[in-house]
Amino acid sequence: MKRTPGWQANRRAAGSEFAITIGLGLTILFFLISGATAYFNLRTIQRDNAEISHSHDVLASLSALRATALDAETGQRGYMLTGDVAYLAPYDNAIANMAPQIDTLAWQVKDNPQQVARIAPLRQHVAAKLAELKQTIALTQSGDKPAAMAIIASNRGKIEMDDIRDLLGEMDQTEEVLRAQRLREMAAAYQHAMASGIASGLVSIILALVVGWLIRRATLQRQRQDWIQSAQVGLEAAMRGQPDAARLGESILAFMSNYFGAVAGVIYVADEDGFARTASYGVPATAFLPARITAHDGLLGEAVAKTHHIVLENVPEGYLTFGTALGQRSPRQLIVVPGSIEGVANTVLELGFIQPVDGEVVALLDKLSAAIAMVVRATRYRDELKALLAETQQKSEELQVQGEELRVSNEELEEQSRALKESQARLEQQQAELEQGNARLEEQTQLLESQRDELEKANGFIQLKARELEQASRYKSDFLANMSHELRTPLNSLLILAKLLADNPTNTLSAEQVKYAQTIQSSGNDLLTLINDILDLSKIEAGHVEIQPDHVKLERIATHLRQMFEPIARERRIGLVIEAAPDAPTSMVTDSQRLEQVLKNLLSNALKFTEAGEVRLSMQRADGGRIAFAVSDTGIGISEEQQAHIFDAFHQADGTISRKYGGTGLGLSISRELARLLGGTLGVTSTLGQGSVFTVTLPETFDPG
Repeated sequence: MKRTPGWQANRRAAGSEFAITIGLGLTILFFLISGATAYFNLRTIQRDNAEISHSHDVLASLSALRATALDAETGQRGYMLTGDVAYLAPYDNAIANMAPQIDTLAWQVKDNPQQVARIAPLRQHVAAKLAELKQTIALTQSGDKPAAMAIIASNRGKIEMDDIRDLLGEMDQTEEVLRAQRLREMAAAYQHAMASGIASGLVSIILALVVGWLIRRATLQRQRQDWIQSAQVGLEAAMRGQPDAARLGESILAFMSNYFGAVAGVIYVADEDGFARTASYGVPATAFLPARITAHDGLLGEAVAKTHHIVLENVPEGYLTFGTALGQRSPRQLIVVPGSIEGVANTVLELGFIQPVDGEVVALLDKLSAAIAMVVRATRYRDELKALLAETQQKSEELQVQGEELRVSNEELEEQSRALKESQARLEQQQAELEQGNARLEEQTQLLESQRDELEKANGFIQLKARELEQASRYKSDFLANMSHELRTPLNSLLILAKLLADNPTNTLSAEQVKYAQTIQSSGNDLLTLINDILDLSKIEAGHVEIQPDHVKLERIATHLRQMFEPIARERRIGLVIEAAPDAPTSMVTDSQRLEQVLKNLLSNALKFTEAGEVRLSMQRADGGRIAFAVSDTGIGISEEQQAHIFDAFHQADGTISRKYGGTGLGLSISRELARLLGGTLGVTSTLGQGSVFTVTLPETFDPG
């Protein structure tokens, strides 16, 4: 299929619009990446700031615990020296505050295994020291002061006090190291945020310049298309309705002068003997112009023979001239353009310009020459028709005076009339084709305008959606960050106070009030679990959970889970079996923290929904280099209808109003997403009333891809 110049222009316009779309898409993608980078930097700074504050709180708790121990020892010494009971006030306060302070410290360092390991020895030494103080005070109060002094002289209390100081000093040193490390991380995060902000600004300026350049290029191409279409429409209007070839040539040359700035021109039209000069423009009467040319006769003849334009630069004097009343001169540039139909030239134009024109003008002249050739052919057909009519009239007059010749002439005239009708039909057909071409040009113009409007609407819609997406992401991030702090801070205070009330150290609360405090503490722990589950699920859905693979011993995981759940199983009188198959590997490469989180959720659910029988965790090798962790129970089971929904967020097997088993309904959703992040799957098989089996299948070696 032949591709027209209009098709090429449409292709270039479509390419410009595609380039603009790609540029805008890259700009939007860059701003999204910049926003995400800024968000992660802020999250890192907020996390480091919170951890630094946490270190300060731990140091304050250690200092308070050290001061309380000293107060207890000071009160005991004052009483033994003076015998005054008033000196026991610091001792009594220390006895009341020591245990809560140690509990608070244990809760504060629960995320640090090294610090947690020191809590149990600290409790033992504090208990031993307080027992020594209590024993000496009791002996003194009973009147046996020498026995009390003997206990003091044994240095038992001093040894315990030195151990307490050593443990508190080690914990102080650990927290100081953590605080210094977190300060360095926060400083690095600040530097990274500043560097990324500067880089984002520079890239934004570059993208803006590139998009502006693309838009300008598209605008210039659109203006060029308008210029081409205006030339086609103007030339068609100039050629319309001209009675003969001479008037047609004059109209064409006048249009070329007005539209392209030609100062001189001449047009030749094909006839039986070659090409005859039909009209000229701007050429003085004294200038020499050949009346006829033939193929290969000069440059005009060469352009006709090759049906290709010729451009002459820096034309010397003596060529085609233009003139006014004040003088004559030759143009600086000459362009010879042949007009052809189906590879045969029937017209040739020579145009002169004072200043050289660019290649786009020459290309447009090539396009317009085809339309000129078509109109010239139609005009020639019309002239031939007139000549035939004149000849017919002459023969009719001769036939009137000739008898026999009249009949012969009439037959010839009929034949000529038929030829004339055929010529007229061809002319009408060509005229219809010309009108169809004009209609197609108008349709293409309307299509281009419609596509431009649709592109502007699409660009506006993309910008609106980008702003809405950025705003929704910012709202969600702000909500999670604020609600995490605003909910956990008062809730932790509520749990601590409820724990103090439930312990009832002063025995001032009734049994029912203690039960109320225990209920408050239990409900607070449930609410804290729900908040943590919601935040975990939000982090997973936002893609903020990072997998940190390492070599994990399966025996260590089994031991940890056994230590955690055996007390619960004994309390519920349920058997707990954690075992590894003989063919199971001894270790694997995965994120141990996430794996234990999934198994804890499954074992917790199994114990919660099992009232009798046993809960079993089996570890065995699966196909394809994978390991299967199967948690089975003999509990209530899950119906087939519920199995399709239990992994949905907030969905529970017991969804009735009574809510016998409780829970947040997020554990299985989080477990399935964590299993997916670890490169595995989580599935279930169950029979109602007979128990369930949840199977986690993970690759033996984690693949980040």
